[in-house]
Amino acid sequence: MIISVIVLGYFVLAVFYSIKYRFIQFRAVGETKKILVSEKNRSAYSTFMLSMASHMGTGNIVGISTALIYGGAGSLFWMWVYTIFSAIFSLMENTLAQVYKEKINGENRGGACFYMKKGLNNNFLSLVFAFFLLCTNTIFFQPLQVNTISETINLTFGIDKILILVGFVIFTYIVIFNGTKRIVRFSELVVPFMSLTYLAVTFFLIFLNIGNFGSVIKVIFQDAFNLKSILAGSCCSCLLIGFKRSLFSHEAGLGTMPSISSMADGKYPINQGFVSTVGVYVDTLVMCTLTGFCILIFTPDLSKFVGVDLIIYIFELEFGVLGFYLAGFFMVIFALATVVGEFYLGESNLLYLIKKKKKKGIFKVLYKCLFLTGIFIGTTNNTRDIFVIVDSGMVFLGIANLYAIIKLRDVFDKELIKYYDLK
Repeated sequence: MIISVIVLGYFVLAVFYSIKYRFIQFRAVGETKKILVSEKNRSAYSTFMLSMASHMGTGNIVGISTALIYGGAGSLFWMWVYTIFSAIFSLMENTLAQVYKEKINGENRGGACFYMKKGLNNNFLSLVFAFFLLCTNTIFFQPLQVNTISETINLTFGIDKILILVGFVIFTYIVIFNGTKRIVRFSELVVPFMSLTYLAVTFFLIFLNIGNFGSVIKVIFQDAFNLKSILAGSCCSCLLIGFKRSLFSHEAGLGTMPSISSMADGKYPINQGFVSTVGVYVDTLVMCTLTGFCILIFTPDLSKFVGVDLIIYIFELEFGVLGFYLAGFFMVIFALATVVGEFYLGESNLLYLIKKKKKKGIFKVLYKCLFLTGIFIGTTNNTRDIFVIVDSGMVFLGIANLYAIIKLRDVFDKELIKYYDLK
């Protein structure tokens, strides 16, 4: 209940600041085109892809599946509503990340804990946030990605979960534990390919069943404004489930993405704010929506499913054995890309917490052990229980980060004025 009330509070703030800034988040697409295409900002492109890797995880697939299973079709509409308004937080937090970033070991490092300390002059809050974010990217958020991989491989190939755990540890060592450059390179190669392929397949599925599209739109809006659906218990309300799954999908306002945005070298700090905001839209309004449409077009009895198995069922229904393996491929790749991005986020906050070089080596080893613990949790627990852990992590982060960006709104205002005055 407390988590639901806090998420509603986030939404009220998002509406207020969207109105205050005249929905400036809607300009993000046009501004990002200039930054990535016209200015050919390679740094912005790399961080955008790493950001998308963190965004485009199982929230796009399993998150939508569970939202529709437990919240009904109307939850998809409330996801759209929350995303449209909360994108303003992404613009604000990622702009501030650029303003307060630092050079550490020759690389740009920053994030919410940096602007809490340097902007608010609040070292205690920054340390608490850095600790929570470190935990979030190891034992709160990461287990869901690992759970998706484990469940998918188990359902698709019948491989024992212990063997999956061993395989995941090997992958983690090869790709993740070998430095930032390998993480960024992995994201640049995987994210564009998997995103375009997933878009193509889901569009194709919708096109094949276009005759049902009108009824899908109708049921979404009917359920969204059905008082019984909206006022159901806090665990089952389509509005609250839509809000929570939207927040988990794009993470705008949680302070997770600024750690990645700070890597970029932009002409203006607000550049990366616009780029990151586009990531919010692509992630939720495009990818999540397509997943939701695919599920609702086939209208199976959702009560028979728990999450991962729903997508596999739909793909197999349309494409046969090929679809069975294709669905598994998408979920594994999406989850792997997210795990890669989350490792970087947690490591950035570890470097912030540990200042002395002599101690960094020891704590990096401990961090990797904690990361592996998250892999174990994800492999050995069920999806619904893990979403409870996820929601708890979002609350811890959101309260501290929204407090910080609201207190620093004058700094954001100055960057906004500077950008449009100098253009």
